[in-house]
Amino acid sequence: MKLEFDQFQLDSEQMQVIGPDGPVSMRPLTFSVLSYLIEQAPKVVSRDELLDAVWGHQATSVSSVAQTIKELRKALGDSSSDPHLIATRPRLGYQFIAEVRPLPDDPAQVIGERVVSGLPPARSTSPDRRRWPWTAALLALVVLVIAFVVFAPNEPSESRSDRLPTLAVAQMVNASDDPDMNWLGPALETYLGHALVELGGFRVLSVDARADQESSILTGVDYVIEGQYLMAGVEGPRWLASLRRPGSREIVTSLESRPDEWDIASVSIDMATAIRDRLGFSAPPEADSAAIRARLPRRAGSQQAYFAALQALGDRRPEVALSALERARRQEPDNPRLDLLAAQVHAARGDLASAREFSLQAMSATEFWPRRDRLDIEAMAAMLAFDWQRAAERLQALNQFFPESESSRQLVRALGQAGRFQDAATALDSLRLKQPDDARLALLEAELSSLQKLAEPQLEQARQARQMAEAEGATSLMAAAELSESEALIELGEWHEARTRLEALVDDERLVAGEQARARLELARLEFLQGDLAPALASVERAEARFAEVPHPTGLAEAAMLRGAILERSGRIEESILALEQALERFDAVADPRRTAHANVQFGTTLMRANRADEAIARLEAAARSFRALNDRQGEGAALINHATLIARAGRLPDAEPIFQRALEAFQDAGDRRGEAMALGNLAAIAGDRRDMTTSITLAEQSLAIFEQLGAQTDIARVSYNLALIHRRQGALEAAIERIRQAGDAFASQGAVLMQTRALTTEGAMLVSMGEFDELDRLLARIEELDIEDPAELAVMHIVRGERALVLGDPDTAHGEFTRAHALMESIGAANHMLVTRMHVARAELAMGETINAEQTGRDLAFAFREIRMINREIDALMLLAEALIEQARGDEAAGILAQADERLADSPDAEQTLRMGLLRSRISPPELARERLSWVESAAAEQGFVTLMERARRRLETLAVSRSPAPISEQSNSASDTAAELPAS
Repeated sequence: MKLEFDQFQLDSEQMQVIGPDGPVSMRPLTFSVLSYLIEQAPKVVSRDELLDAVWGHQATSVSSVAQTIKELRKALGDSSSDPHLIATRPRLGYQFIAEVRPLPDDPAQVIGERVVSGLPPARSTSPDRRRWPWTAALLALVVLVIAFVVFAPNEPSESRSDRLPTLAVAQMVNASDDPDMNWLGPALETYLGHALVELGGFRVLSVDARADQESSILTGVDYVIEGQYLMAGVEGPRWLASLRRPGSREIVTSLESRPDEWDIASVSIDMATAIRDRLGFSAPPEADSAAIRARLPRRAGSQQAYFAALQALGDRRPEVALSALERARRQEPDNPRLDLLAAQVHAARGDLASAREFSLQAMSATEFWPRRDRLDIEAMAAMLAFDWQRAAERLQALNQFFPESESSRQLVRALGQAGRFQDAATALDSLRLKQPDDARLALLEAELSSLQKLAEPQLEQARQARQMAEAEGATSLMAAAELSESEALIELGEWHEARTRLEALVDDERLVAGEQARARLELARLEFLQGDLAPALASVERAEARFAEVPHPTGLAEAAMLRGAILERSGRIEESILALEQALERFDAVADPRRTAHANVQFGTTLMRANRADEAIARLEAAARSFRALNDRQGEGAALINHATLIARAGRLPDAEPIFQRALEAFQDAGDRRGEAMALGNLAAIAGDRRDMTTSITLAEQSLAIFEQLGAQTDIARVSYNLALIHRRQGALEAAIERIRQAGDAFASQGAVLMQTRALTTEGAMLVSMGEFDELDRLLARIEELDIEDPAELAVMHIVRGERALVLGDPDTAHGEFTRAHALMESIGAANHMLVTRMHVARAELAMGETINAEQTGRDLAFAFREIRMINREIDALMLLAEALIEQARGDEAAGILAQADERLADSPDAEQTLRMGLLRSRISPPELARERLSWVESAAAEQGFVTLMERARRRLETLAVSRSPAPISEQSNSASDTAAELPAS
């Protein structure tokens, strides 16, 4: 079989692809992947399906698929960022999107018949669809451009005179002075459209008031239907409708309905029938008015309450919606439509137990209904089971028949939760074209951005929603938009503004109880990020109490998670574990697998702090598996990056690197730019640790560029911090100090106290190297004013103080500071950091003359650091050992140890360690060679900014100069003693 696509021909028998320049070279496996994608097109093929179909699932991981797709794109000249052949569908898989045509052996045979092409219009996946009696009336409904919804997507093939006309339903205007009748307009527009499709088989659009101003909107439309309604005194309800040609104000025909009451189903059916008859068409054989009536409560009074509840739900006023529902249910207590709406309202409040109860009632009551009539009920049940993919499928099928505003918004939300962000954006764009000034849609767009971790767009969209809501006077929507703004501001590092907003929102009566609790929880999260642990804990407890009042089980679980994080940061590890166990129990009760997986990620990090490494890794691996099962590449990336971080913190950087790489691939597949930047930053740090500075800087700059695009100030500061460390290792101390100060100022401006402290202590270590002790004293005073509680950061501050004392010749003080640092690291069980602090203690002991202790500690630590592959710490330990041997006049042994250190340093270059190595070698070198080495150290240290090492080299040079000139016997003896310690034993 031969196929043609784009500029290529595929011959399946010869297993060959021929392009414009001849045969395309590719592996048989790569050809098989291409063939399978074409065979399945336009279906999206998951990575697991490809593994089964092509590899037989013998590949080690889904990364094998990604690599083969990369090869395939390269061979065909395709691009992942701008694909024309193979598109990546985030979290779903890959899709062949080019048009494919059969290539016949007979040249005379027509080859223009289309086999496969891109993305077809959405259609129902229900197996019952072929049996539904709706074929002629219900043409596939898709959304047209700008300001209308298409109820049937395909342009009729018949000529205009032979085909059914296309109708556009415009807004129905309240012609009375009674604002209580405003609810009728949207209800009549929607159900007249449904009735025209069902009872007339027409292609029907719904257009807004701008339709005539934009002629392209009405292209292909035969008639525009306009109307108004009123209560005409004693005559009762009246509904007047008129038909006109697009672009003309001349009325073609008019109709009037005088119902006894505003029964939306009845009046819509009657008006649609009258329009069909007036246009001279017959009802399709499959027409069934029961399909319209099944969508609504039976009584007119309960219909009005039903629409009031729908409006309140859309405006994020669930308590008002509940009140309206109670009025409707008093008239129709057993109506499944009201049960469905009750489930939706309770879900909006966060009361999942009540929502599931009403959903089950609706499912049971409609068990024998036609499948099409219960699609929305099935969609709600799927959403409450967190099966977003199934919910999206049901809503897509439903919206082909009845694209109501609420179900259309639900579809966008379900697609987003399912990770189908492009499809969600397309559906939302269609809605916004029809209703460009709808605050609910702008807020929904902000929710989609939040799901994708796109804080800057979320902020802009939330602000737009707030402005629209303000123009509408929709106070609940205004407050909800302000809450979304606050969340985006936190992600962007604009913490002061976020805190001001949240403090105003926590008791804002415009928010419902669940949203007030959510605002309180966001405030707690911000306080936690800023290092205000006691206020954060208090805010969490108040949020939990508010969630319990609703009740809101998901909010209670999320509050327990945050409480666990705060307790962990406070060093209360066992209490933290109890809080996280409680969170997991609550998530299990809610039956939300995605949130359960996220809780397992956090639980894993806490267990590692408790020295329960095996349990921690098991939790993180379980979380990654859950995310894979959910097709959630973004969540999988989060689990992997936390797993890798734990391993990295344990000093196992080589083991962490491939896991960070897998996290990077997961985030790239998911389109999560922030996650991608975080993974790149971690890979940059690992490359820097092994002293691959070129790779480290390249990766760090890529990470920084993404964070700058996202406007993520906190993350920008973190990357600047890491770049400062890289500059220091390269010997560019001035550049390093500039970067670290920028990072510290940025953290301070955001109120990120812990990160600010880390930047300040790192700056302090640099100031020690630069010999800037007055500036160091001022900096240490600033750190003390921050009043930090984190044991790890306090330990680093004590190390800086100890370094200062050691350089200034006060080993006793240094020993005390280093010992306190060691105790703090021990208190939190930071095993690898305890090795580092133990080495600092040994350095102080060496300066105090305890050479034997220092020697033994150096040997032990060199072995320990080698085992956990912390190369530069191993070099530090070897230099400690060498110096202890030199002090014991064991120069030959010291030379052997320094040779080992040299080998390791060649693998992992570090400017400061190289200078220190020069100083040590000068002490076991002949005088002339020693002077050469010291002169080089003095010059290089001065150039790089390591003033402390420069001054040590200068003092040794002066000592060597004195030893060459005549001196009193006592001085000569001292100098000889010093020199003997510096020269190798003869």
